[in-house]
Amino acid sequence: MATLQKIRDKGTLLVIVIGVALLAFVLGDLFTSGTTLFGKARDRAFVVNGEVISTQQYADKITEFEEFQKMVSGQSSLDENTTSQIREAVYQQMVRERLLDNQTRKLGLTVTKNELNDLVHGENISPVLQQLPFFLDPQTRMFSRNALIEFINTINTPSPGPQEQALVNQYKSLWLFIEEMVRTQRLEEKYISLLSNAVIVNDREARTAFDLSQQNADIAYVMQNYFTISDSTVTVSDKEVQDYYNAHKALFRLEAPLVKLSYFSKEIVPSDEDFAEVEAESKKAFTELQNAANPMSVVADYSDTPYRDVFVSEFMLTPSQIEFVRSAAVNEIAGPKREGDAYQIIKLIDKTVSPDSVRLRMMAIPDASMVGQDSVVTNFVDSIYGLLQGGGSFAEVANSLNPSSNGGEVGWAREIDLAQMGSGLVQAAFNTPVGQPVKLSVPGQQLILQVEERTSPVNKYKVAIINMPVVASEKTSNNIDNELNQFISAPDVKTKFNELASEKNYMVMPNVTVSANDFSLAQIPSSRQIITWAANEKERGSVKKFDLTNLRVIARVEQVIPAGTTPLSEVSSGIRTQLMNEKKAEKIITDLQAKNLTSLDAYAAAMNTVADTVRFVNFTTRNITGLGVEPVLNAVSAFAPVGKVVGPMKGNMGVYVTQVANRTAGTETYDASSQKRSMLNSNAYRLQMQSVEILKDKMVVEDNRYRFF
Repeated sequence: MATLQKIRDKGTLLVIVIGVALLAFVLGDLFTSGTTLFGKARDRAFVVNGEVISTQQYADKITEFEEFQKMVSGQSSLDENTTSQIREAVYQQMVRERLLDNQTRKLGLTVTKNELNDLVHGENISPVLQQLPFFLDPQTRMFSRNALIEFINTINTPSPGPQEQALVNQYKSLWLFIEEMVRTQRLEEKYISLLSNAVIVNDREARTAFDLSQQNADIAYVMQNYFTISDSTVTVSDKEVQDYYNAHKALFRLEAPLVKLSYFSKEIVPSDEDFAEVEAESKKAFTELQNAANPMSVVADYSDTPYRDVFVSEFMLTPSQIEFVRSAAVNEIAGPKREGDAYQIIKLIDKTVSPDSVRLRMMAIPDASMVGQDSVVTNFVDSIYGLLQGGGSFAEVANSLNPSSNGGEVGWAREIDLAQMGSGLVQAAFNTPVGQPVKLSVPGQQLILQVEERTSPVNKYKVAIINMPVVASEKTSNNIDNELNQFISAPDVKTKFNELASEKNYMVMPNVTVSANDFSLAQIPSSRQIITWAANEKERGSVKKFDLTNLRVIARVEQVIPAGTTPLSEVSSGIRTQLMNEKKAEKIITDLQAKNLTSLDAYAAAMNTVADTVRFVNFTTRNITGLGVEPVLNAVSAFAPVGKVVGPMKGNMGVYVTQVANRTAGTETYDASSQKRSMLNSNAYRLQMQSVEILKDKMVVEDNRYRFF
């Protein structure tokens, strides 16, 4: 009872203590898991219509595309440029899919399983499948239904063995990716078809467009370019610039931030000490090569390229090597000689006169020891060889063994091309009489080959070349890094970046503007990281050193302009130039009209220029030779009276005065259905491009990739 009474007396205090403990527990849990919660809130690679796509989702899709590209190209790795293009393509594709799914869902457009099955197995195979190299006939390069069936059969292999399972899994993953491409392409096709069919082309519109496309004109013209008029002759006020900006803000929309930065770079190049070290090593190599009975091991020890025990023509040698081999005696050696950033030693092993290349046919049969059927394989090879010796057609025999072998055709080859298959093959290819089959063994295979023809004999040389490139040593790299680290550690480097760089003779590229999503800075390889850093850097004036391959870049953040509407300060000069050109056009036109000129030559004299001519211009010509896009000349080509001076008129580049020299009609026959179909296709293409941009604006696409990639 006494204990209960004590608890009652301390009740208020206990409630407070327990409450604090519970709060600490909750806050502790929040702080331990809060990183994850807040991380998820920040993990927004991009957002489409409120749907957040995480960095992991984006990265996974990039990996899918990269693996697909590797299989399509047959490459095991992708270069930086291809990877960057894939990242952008993945982003555009993921955005389009979400925009499209949103719209098609509202419209009730779908791609059913039966429809998808028809696109894969039916009469009208999807264009996606028809373009993939997996499903093309190797000979005709046309779509092969058999190749598609074989691919799908591989996926459906029942109970594959351990070795086959990996291939089956790879094909399954690839097929899911392809199937999604087929579905998306078909869905987009339906959506665009719906949009394009909502815009009709009537008979008059079709006929008018055709007639205008058939009226080609030769136009004589004189043009006074806007840059010939001094900017001081016209005035554009700040208010006019502001008014234009306010009226056209949609033109200045930024999907991603703009980054302004200044930078300089320093290449990691070998020092004099590095050259001296390699030169000393090359002298040792020279002595060893001079005394070596077999140059192969010496070349392997010192050179970055292996020794090839074959004869090569002069076409495969550098000018200095050709000069040496032409006059050298066998076993004569030259060097070491500096060639650019390398030291080179060359030894003439032998010389001959023989064809540079041979054209071969070849059949390969697995060696008897590989298949455990010694007598069977030996007899089989002998029977084929006997058939060829008896006058059988090599091409026909090769095709009977392998229908896709193209008659065993190997094509033209040099000694060096065949060297990896052994000296026996090289000897047979360059010494066996043309048309005579020859049988020989190489590791793992029995070969039968036949020389079809040879090139004319030329001088050929067997040479041992030691090439020793000079690269920057670790010491050299460290010295450069220390020098640059001292630079960025200077107390006033943020405020006096340009001045300090000039003192050190570094050439600064000032105020370079890039988009936060650009692949690289000024085409510098692997420089995407510089843009990512600058776009996310909060402090203006921050300086950082970037270690790139054989290059160091020191960058300073000048300004980051957020996505949205570009500030007037960034576009005012362009607006001012455009408004000045408009006022220059008014001035030029007014001055010319006041002179009451009547001929093209008179206008040319007044404009201090000469007349020129453009030919075959009609109303639909998109780009006029030498002038670019000038709609005013399109209008002249169609409607100006022949022989009449027309102008002066404002164009994009300057003020024009024109005269149609002649107008000729095309010879095409009008076909209403064909013309309408062509115009509808053109409309469909424009709608496809424009609809995505409109949907982006309406549904709001937020691109944050620059924060992570």
